[in-house]
Amino acid sequence: MNDCSDERCKKKTKQEAEGLQVTAPQDFSSGGFASLPTDVLISILCRSPASDHKSLRDTCQAFRATIDSDAYKGERASSGWAEVSTHLLSGGELYDRDFPNGPEDVSLSDGEVEEGDTEEQKAATLTAKKMIKRADEMSEYGYSSGLGCRDQDYGYRDITIDVQVDGKRCGSISLVLLPRGTQHNYPFHEAADAHSSEMQSVGWSLCDSAGRLKVRSIKDFELISGEAGKGGFLHIKSVRISEAYHQMGCTNVVAEAVRYALSDPQLRGEWTLATAISDYEVYMTKEDMELKRKVRYGNEGTAEEKERVDRRFWECAMLDTKTLLRVGLKQIPETVSEKKSPYWLFALPPFLNDPIKSFEEVDQIPLIEPPDLPPKPTGVDAEILDVMKRSCNELRQLLDSVSSEKLELDKIEHHQFTPFAELEAQLEELRALIEAGKPDHISEASWEEISARLEENEEKLRVHRAAIEEAIEEVVRRQRDKLKNDMDVKIPSIVEELQTKVTALVRKGGSIRKSHAIHCCSRLRITQFIDFLIDMVPPEERAQALSSLDTCGITPLHCVVLGTPEVRDRDEYVDFVERLLGMGADTNVKSARGVTPIGKYRLTMTDKFEFGNVFGMRSGDEPAGWRPFHIKMEGLLRPSQGETDEDIEAKCAVLDNDVDPDESDDDEDTWMDDDEDGNENDSMMDMDEENGSDEEQEE
Repeated sequence: MNDCSDERCKKKTKQEAEGLQVTAPQDFSSGGFASLPTDVLISILCRSPASDHKSLRDTCQAFRATIDSDAYKGERASSGWAEVSTHLLSGGELYDRDFPNGPEDVSLSDGEVEEGDTEEQKAATLTAKKMIKRADEMSEYGYSSGLGCRDQDYGYRDITIDVQVDGKRCGSISLVLLPRGTQHNYPFHEAADAHSSEMQSVGWSLCDSAGRLKVRSIKDFELISGEAGKGGFLHIKSVRISEAYHQMGCTNVVAEAVRYALSDPQLRGEWTLATAISDYEVYMTKEDMELKRKVRYGNEGTAEEKERVDRRFWECAMLDTKTLLRVGLKQIPETVSEKKSPYWLFALPPFLNDPIKSFEEVDQIPLIEPPDLPPKPTGVDAEILDVMKRSCNELRQLLDSVSSEKLELDKIEHHQFTPFAELEAQLEELRALIEAGKPDHISEASWEEISARLEENEEKLRVHRAAIEEAIEEVVRRQRDKLKNDMDVKIPSIVEELQTKVTALVRKGGSIRKSHAIHCCSRLRITQFIDFLIDMVPPEERAQALSSLDTCGITPLHCVVLGTPEVRDRDEYVDFVERLLGMGADTNVKSARGVTPIGKYRLTMTDKFEFGNVFGMRSGDEPAGWRPFHIKMEGLLRPSQGETDEDIEAKCAVLDNDVDPDESDDDEDTWMDDDEDGNENDSMMDMDEENGSDEEQEE
């Protein structure tokens, strides 16, 4: 990563420290400056304040061309002379930018125009009507806020901040502010999910469903415990600034712009936690982006071009990371996943009190990298893993199908013929009346007709019931035959076929341990494969095969609890864990992120209930029904050498503390209250947890 400010970005600071006052020459035209070489002219003019640029442009064409050139802008940025400022757009300004022609379909009706009105009066009336509709649309679409555009359902604000360099707009910064409030009753996960996939990832990884922090590294920087878990949550969505101001990887302008944006007076006191994910697009040039599209989306490009794109991608992501570190943000260690993945960073308001760091300073800040993990299987080992994946997926689908068929068969066999229940009740009531005798007001002929119709309907009901019972018996018979075929033929066939293939590959020199076949089998809880796989592992390697980390940094026990258990398959989880433990799997081994299997299990269960709470999927799946399973799993997975700090941090509050996530600390929705100005009430202002996504991709 080359930053052109390595030698020059301190010039301005150094000159100021030495008391030097560098100003633009007062009379350039008389001194023949216009005839100087371009690079010399740029070097001289770049020190002139932005307030002099207009007069310099008016001096001569050479000065105008120089000041408007990308080379001049790059020199101003790299030497530290560029004057950066920001402006937070109000809702009204955003509305006018989004709808430059104002409200549409506004016209005057006959009743709004009086006879004799002049054209000026009609125009004034139309303008007034447009202003009224503009105000109505601003209120309806959330533009009436002083802080960007406000979502009507969750109250979050999409904020746009314009960036100016030397008085000219050259880009913008996009933020989103989620108002968590102080009472922990804001539907944080719902709001994050409604906003965007990136916000969903950030919100679910760093906070619980009410917005409280669940990441230890951020908590450790809080001056007051819990302060970063309430109040506004600010996320930097994007930073886009003209590439003329970050040539050769210069981070000066971008760093200043982001610092000014986060420190904007209108945002002061509005947020307690800010986050960002390093973004390669901040520093990618148009040429870089075109090559990226060609290579990645057009299936074109040479191997050299693909390598160049990958290298440039990572260089730009690192530059943005360095920029955010310069601003004052810090890395979030818990989100480190795999090599060359974007860095997640955060800031608390006090972080912005210190001066912006130099590029040299942040270059000395060590970034936390994922640990070195075993390489991906190659050769015959890769072939073993490939056939394992296909067979595991095939058998998992078949096992799930068998489970569903059993449930369906059980429902059919216990069918209560509810469609006939009402009709049978009516016929029984009518039969009782007939057996009680003919009433005097009914003639004998009518009575006989009623009795005949009753007998006819009773016979029809018997015929229909018999036909349906016969049809059901046929369905049950076919279902049983299919189920028997699946269990007695298909499943053994898949197992036998896989065993034959794996045996042949092992004879060719393949390794069950190095292929991570047991991890793959554990991920989908395929008990039918585990026995013959472990038999193919040399006795001296079995302990390692059962407890080693794979390329994702997890053990087979971690793999089992990656998936979210459901009511119908939770016994599978217990059985498979018991089987691995019986073979010698170690519960003390930590994943690449520092959790033992019990910690990963807790994270999975926390996600399960938070997801169900957010999306309303908890019906029939309440925490109370899961506690026996939870107690069993906790007992099986508890590490004999003690839990790690990460394990303790991951405790599932819903199952351990009898906490119902539907219950909030306060019944009042203060986060949605508005004051008279349309801003949120002041009272509210007082992102690999291991989510398993990275691990699941490989398995």
